[in-house]
Amino acid sequence: MNQRDGIGRLLAARDLAVLERMAIGSRFAVEGSLAGAHRSPRKGISIEFADRRPYVPGDDTRHLDWKVFARSERLSLRQYEEETSLRLLLCVDCSASMGYAGEGDSKYRYASRCAAALAYMTLKRQDNVGLLLFNDQQQDYLQPGGTPEHLRRLCNLLGDCRPQGQTSLGPPLHRLAEANPRRSLIVIFSDCFGELEELRSALAHFRRQRHDVILYQILDRDETDFPFRDPTVFHDPEDDTELTVSPADIRQSYQEQFGTFLRQSRELCAALNVDYQQVVTDESPMQMLTRHLKRRALL
Repeated sequence: MNQRDGIGRLLAARDLAVLERMAIGSRFAVEGSLAGAHRSPRKGISIEFADRRPYVPGDDTRHLDWKVFARSERLSLRQYEEETSLRLLLCVDCSASMGYAGEGDSKYRYASRCAAALAYMTLKRQDNVGLLLFNDQQQDYLQPGGTPEHLRRLCNLLGDCRPQGQTSLGPPLHRLAEANPRRSLIVIFSDCFGELEELRSALAHFRRQRHDVILYQILDRDETDFPFRDPTVFHDPEDDTELTVSPADIRQSYQEQFGTFLRQSRELCAALNVDYQQVVTDESPMQMLTRHLKRRALL
C-alpha cells in the first residue's frame, strides 16, 4: 500500500484489519440506487413484512395472504420492505479551530481518520459514500460513489485539506440537504464552535427529509479539561485575536460556560433525534468507532 496515496495516508494496515469486522447502517429507511442490505421506504419483495394491499389480477399468487382470505374471503397481497444500498454522506468541518492539537492528532486529522474509516467500511459492503469539506470559505464536495478509485480520491481530499477559515455550520449543510433529498445517512464531524442555532436549523433540515444523522463533536482534552496553570497566551485561529490570561482566574468560568455549551449541543441533538457522540481525541479513532457502532447495532 502506498502510504502517501489514498487511505494509506490516514489509516494503518492494523486499522483496516479492525474495520473488516465492523459495519455501519442507518437507524431508519434509506433510499439507494442498488439492491443492498438496508431497509428502504419502497415496497418490494424482501423478507421483512410491511403491509397488505388488495389482490389485482396478474399479481404473483405466491404472496397471497391466505389467513386474511380465510377470515374475510377477500384476496390480499402481502407486501415487504425492499432492501436497498446505503448512501453515506460524510461532512467534515475544516475550519481553523479544527486544526488545534494538544498532545496527539489535531481535531481535523482525527475527524479525517474517522471519516476514512467509515468510507472504507461503507464501500466494503458495496454501498456509496460522498464527502463534504466545509468552512465559511470553501465547500469541497465529492458526489457519492462506490469504487476503489472513489475511495482513493475521497481520502486524498481529506489528506490534502488544511484547516482554515471560520466555522460555518449553516449554509454548507443546508446546501447539502437541498442537493440530496433522498433518505441517506449523514455523518458530521465538527467541534461545533459556531452558532448552535445555525447547527439546529441545519440538523432540522436533514431530519425533515428523514435522513439519519450522526454528529461527532470532536474535542481536544485541553478544551474539555482546561489543564493550563501558568500565564498563557490564548490565540483564536479563526479571528486571529490573542488574549493573555492567568488560567486560575478564568478556570471556573471557562468550565461552566464550556459545560453549558456541551449540554446545549447534546440537548439540541436529542430534541431532533440525532445520534450525538462527544469525542475526545485522546481515544483512538478505531476504539471510538467500535464502541459507538456496537451501541448503534443494538438499536
